[in-house]
Amino acid sequence: MGFTTAALLAGTAACGGNESGTSQPTRTITETPPTVTVTTSEPSTPSQSAPTGPASQTQYLSDLDPLTSTQGVDTNTVEISGVGFARSVTLIVNAAGPVASAEYNLGRHWDSFSATAGLRDDSPTGGKLTFDVSVDGKQEYSETIPLGTLKKVDLDVSNALRLKLTVTYSGQDAGSSYYGSWGNARLQD
Repeated sequence: MGFTTAALLAGTAACGGNESGTSQPTRTITETPPTVTVTTSEPSTPSQSAPTGPASQTQYLSDLDPLTSTQGVDTNTVEISGVGFARSVTLIVNAAGPVASAEYNLGRHWDSFSATAGLRDDSPTGGKLTFDVSVDGKQEYSETIPLGTLKKVDLDVSNALRLKLTVTYSGQDAGSSYYGSWGNARLQD
């Protein structure tokens, strides 16, 4: 091998090649140390806002099991006079079972009961039901409501132990069932 060939091979080897003429890639690896930032701040002082009491709590009757019920309780979403209520209690009545009720334990923990009462929109045309609410055995609300009408119910239940909802059939169509609903029936403290 001559001087020119030897010099050429030496130059190739110095550039990362080998005698076969292929080159190896050159890699450069650099590491950067992690950066740590330290900051200091003054301790925060409490704001001077007015003190607030505990937040009001709400309990929907649809999330509770009744202590007693005469014909069961339906807790699905309902429409009363075209208005939707997602958390409702419905009692079903007809000629065979003209009165339906459900009683709930309040445990003396709640201040108010509220709901929107009326017949569920899929009740028969011309129907009407009587809606009653009793608190510790004393009737606090009674209203006869026709289909397509809704009534707001707001009652003080402070220190009450029991709440009873009752729906009474008025004898319109003996072969049909009527759905007395308490839309978004809830307790608040």
